[in-house]
Amino acid sequence: MLLALSQTGDPTGAYYTWSFNFTSFPDYPKFSVWWDGYYMTSNSNKTAIVFEREAMLAGDPNARMVALSAPSVINSGFTSVLPADADGDLPPAGTPCYFFNLEDNSWGAPSDRIKIYAMTTDWNTTSNSEVVTHQSLNTAAFDPWLYTGWDNISQPGSSQRLDAGLGIFYFRAQHTRWSDHNSVMLCHGVDVGSNHCAIRWYELRDANDGNWSIYQQGTWNPDAADRFYGSIAMDHEGNIGLGYSCADGSDNIHAGLRYTGRLASDPLGEMTFAEVSAVSGVAAQEGTNRFGDYAHMSLDPDGTTFWFTGEYLGSGGGTKTRIFSFNL
Repeated sequence: MLLALSQTGDPTGAYYTWSFNFTSFPDYPKFSVWWDGYYMTSNSNKTAIVFEREAMLAGDPNARMVALSAPSVINSGFTSVLPADADGDLPPAGTPCYFFNLEDNSWGAPSDRIKIYAMTTDWNTTSNSEVVTHQSLNTAAFDPWLYTGWDNISQPGSSQRLDAGLGIFYFRAQHTRWSDHNSVMLCHGVDVGSNHCAIRWYELRDANDGNWSIYQQGTWNPDAADRFYGSIAMDHEGNIGLGYSCADGSDNIHAGLRYTGRLASDPLGEMTFAEVSAVSGVAAQEGTNRFGDYAHMSLDPDGTTFWFTGEYLGSGGGTKTRIFSFNL
């Protein structure tokens, strides 16, 4: 795993760099910033990893890594546990980094739920570091699959389907500190019936005590088109932005990018903004189902502007990247 950390606030300037070795390929890495480390999860025999943030900020070439395995991760055969990623103020010293895993009753879980892990890192004696099961939160029932395997989303004029990244939480698990609570935003794809994909989303809260609960949840499904590869974030006023891919063979929609949102004052569990198309796709992708699975939503330092990056399909089905911003 190769990491680079900017030495200044200028992203075109100099970087510190490191190379960390793993015993097996750290597939599908997902990163987060926390008070005591840069945390990472992967689809491998080491599901919970942390890099020594304090040493890396100083450019220490001997910055360390701790790689552990989260216990009893129930999954569909592909593991993507998401680490809490701090926006704004970092959590206070001593706060464990929370990881979130999607679990379905068809995989052996007792119910459809969110499992939460907690990782504590001891940089003085790294062997004391551990990751433990922290909580499980039952959700509204969901069906995590469309069609079979990774062939999920239909395209106009093509028999090639697109992978919708089902069975996992989409990146990222945004963590925000408030005066009386913390919040975490999560989302994933679901079949809402007849192999039709929509995006289920959640806001979790705790009272600055690590006792998480589901404050609100909802499903964004405004019409018959398929929506997938979402990413969700909250701004510093409590408004929520949701970006995602959209495609549908029967409605003649090539894979493009769209977004919606809600205000903090809106009824719980509802996205209330009319959907906006950021960029439309113009052709079908052929020859592979792999699509768009590193999309994500970030929050600008101004605290109210959302930035989304994702993939869409250009002429000839060529893959393109679009970065766009919006404000609620």
